Formats: sequence, structure tokens, C-alpha cells
Amino acid sequence: MTSPSITGPALAAAPAAPVPDSPLSASPVSGADRIGSLDVLRGIAVFGILLMNISAFGLVWQAYGNPFAAGGSTGVNLLLFEIMNVGFEGTMRGIFSMLFGAGIVLMTVRMERAGVGMAAADIYFRRMAWLGLFGLIHWTLLLWPGEILFAYAICGFALFVVRKVPARWQLAIGIALLAVAAVKMELGYRGTLEDAGNAAQAQAVLAQGGTLNEGQRETLDAWNETLSEYVPTAETDAMFTEWHSGSYVSSVLQQLPFSFEFQWVRAPFWLAFDMVPFMLIGMALLKWDVLTARRSTGFYAGMAAAGYAVGIPLGLYELGLLQAGDYGPVASAAAGRTYQFSRLAMVLGHLGLVLCVVRLGLFAMLQRGFAAAGQMALTNYMTQTLICITLFYGFGFGLYGRFDRSQLYLIVATIAAVQMIWSLAWLHHFRFGPLEWLWRTLTYWKWQPMARAVPVHAAAPGHA
Repeated sequence: MTSPSITGPALAAAPAAPVPDSPLSASPVSGADRIGSLDVLRGIAVFGILLMNISAFGLVWQAYGNPFAAGGSTGVNLLLFEIMNVGFEGTMRGIFSMLFGAGIVLMTVRMERAGVGMAAADIYFRRMAWLGLFGLIHWTLLLWPGEILFAYAICGFALFVVRKVPARWQLAIGIALLAVAAVKMELGYRGTLEDAGNAAQAQAVLAQGGTLNEGQRETLDAWNETLSEYVPTAETDAMFTEWHSGSYVSSVLQQLPFSFEFQWVRAPFWLAFDMVPFMLIGMALLKWDVLTARRSTGFYAGMAAAGYAVGIPLGLYELGLLQAGDYGPVASAAAGRTYQFSRLAMVLGHLGLVLCVVRLGLFAMLQRGFAAAGQMALTNYMTQTLICITLFYGFGFGLYGRFDRSQLYLIVATIAAVQMIWSLAWLHHFRFGPLEWLWRTLTYWKWQPMARAVPVHAAAPGHA
């Protein structure tokens, strides 16, 4: 597949922006210039991310990857966990990352076409800086350690320099980074096996009434700490309960060290081998007109079939490893060796399926709801956190630990329905969501008009 130029068919189809009189004439994208398929995908992804994250809000954190930790390990709850693990774990984040990469290309090309010159870089970096601030607020004051905006902003700063790289190279670099991640996971698996073996030897010494030397004690302590990330202990249960039962201020202070570790210590791997590869692939797919729904229906059907043909068997294989290893660290490390490629395949399958539906014009009302939610993705993403901390923390309704997995998913469905309805209603009267408006106003350092001159009805996303 050859790579079209950065101003190829996918981008040339959009109306050309007028040349501004000055750099300050650069402005946010208008409704007429939006690509409907991207909004639909973004809306699906923002709800899919909540579907995966809800267990971390309403249950102990270990329940995210271990059905026996909390939330129900039999019947419908176990089935739901398995479906989510195979079909959705990491894929919604992958789609979101692809769309973020595509957005980098769209924004910078639009500004460069407008003739804003060096102001394009200034506007772009201000946009990333403000996004990073939103993310910082999200994982500190809004109590969500797993938030992605802060990391996305860092990625955005780095990816500016590769936005014009030919699509084939963006794809190649993205896949190469995923391959490096797979190698790292293989090495991590071997290290975890060794740690498990050393810990077993130390436990055998204790079982025989022996005394551990200092090295054995350190090995066993480190292994028990690793286990606690997968299997709840009395200590971790008490910690999570304390987080969710105090005042707002105490919850922030108690959770901050955990959030800092999650965002900073684990961030380098996240940035280099989770987010950046998918952002690069998203850039390439946009340039090749894949994400715009302008390819043929047959193309998307084939894309979905190929993605699922690879992703589902790999996902089932990984699930089998997790089940055989009781969802512990060794099993998780074993499954992680193929994770990035099973995730990529499932992402491509999901993209093909959704874009095929968009091409065919099916479920038009649902598409409008997803598209509206996608236009307000920042507002909806952060509002979801506000809703969840209100529901599950002690300074709100204090419902932490009260629901099983299936009930939590019903809560997600309710939130999604409400957010789609309110997004449609809001965009009927306003050009941007509340946080989107704030982000744009801060980015352009110029008050953005909020209200529409004439209220509009959202149309079903097309593929023209």
C-alpha cells in the first residue's frame, strides 16, 4: 500500500480553510468540517473506556483483571468478565489513541492550510499543555489514577515532529514499538517465572520449619507485594475501603501517592509501548482514508473479519492462560506476551465493524447519539469520573463495593444513555461541549463563541 501525501484524498475532501489575516485568525474546527465517522468512533470509545474502568471505581482495583477479586466469579458475572477481557480490554483505549493521533494530523494540516505559519506550532503546543493540565486535575483532584489525558498530552508533544512522516513509516514505527513491547513482555514473563520460583523455594523453607536468610526474606516480601496487585489482601482491602469512606480531602490525600506512582512510575512504558504505537497507526489510517468511512463497505467488512479472525483466537488463548494461572502474576505475564497484537487485531476488527455500519447507515439514531457524545468526549470523559466518585465515594453516596459486575455494567449503560441524550440536547444549542469550549478558548487565548446562531438537529454521520 502506497502512502498518499499528507494532503491526499482524505484531507482534500474537506473544505479548504480561508487564509487568515493574522495568526490570531486561526480558529477551532467548524461543525461543517467535522468528520462524522471520527465522532462516532470517539463516542463509542469514551463509553467503552468507562465500561472497562467502572470496576476500578466500584470494586477493589484487582477486580479489573481478576474476577475472583470482587464483583462475582460465577454465572453471568464471570461470563461478562470473560467477554470484556477478550473483546474490550485495551481496545477502547487503543481506538481512543488512534483517534488522538488522527486528530493531530487533522488539526495541524488544517492550520497549515490556513497559512498561519509558525503560529501553528504555538497553538498546537498550547493545546497539549492545557490538555495536560486537565489530566493533572483529573488524576489528583478528581481521584482517577488511571486517567489518560496527562499521558496523551506528553505523547502529543512528542508526536508533533512525526506528523508529516509518510503513513507507511508511521505504521511501521507503530508496529515496531508493539514488537518491542512484546519482547519486553517476554522478558518480563521470564523474570516473573524466576521470581515465582525463588518465592516458592523460600516458602518451602518456611514450611519445613527453617529460617530464611535476608535475601530469601526480601524475595518473599517482594513476591507477596506483587501478588497483592492481583489478589486482594486484608491490607489492600482496608486501603481501598479507607479511600472510599472518608471526606473528599482525605480521599485526595490518601490516594495521591498511588496516583503519582501510577502516572509517573508506570508512565514510560505506557507512553512508549501502549499509546504512541496506536497514535502512529491512527495517523497512518487517517491518511489512507480508513478512519473517514470513505473506503468501500466491502473493505470495512473484510477489515472486521480479518481483525476478529486474529484477535478473538488470541484473546481466548490469553484468557485460557489467565484461567489456568488463577489470574495471578505469572498468568498475567504469560498472557501479556501476545497482548499488544491481539489488542491491535481486535481494534481493527472493531473499527471495521463500526465503519461498515456507518457506511450502511444502520442504527442512525444510535449513531447520532455516539457522534454527539464523541464531539463532547472531553466533557463526557471527565463527567463520567465526577458521576462515579459521587456514586462510590463516602463524600457522595458511598456505594463502593455494593454492586456486582453485571450491576456496574447497567450503571455504565445508564450513564451512556444519559450522556448521549444530553450531548444531543447541548449541541442543538451550542457549538462545543463545556470543557471543549474551555479548552479551545484557552488554546487560542481568545474567547470562543459558544451559542449557535440557529439551533441545529444532529444528522446521522455520513461517509461522503
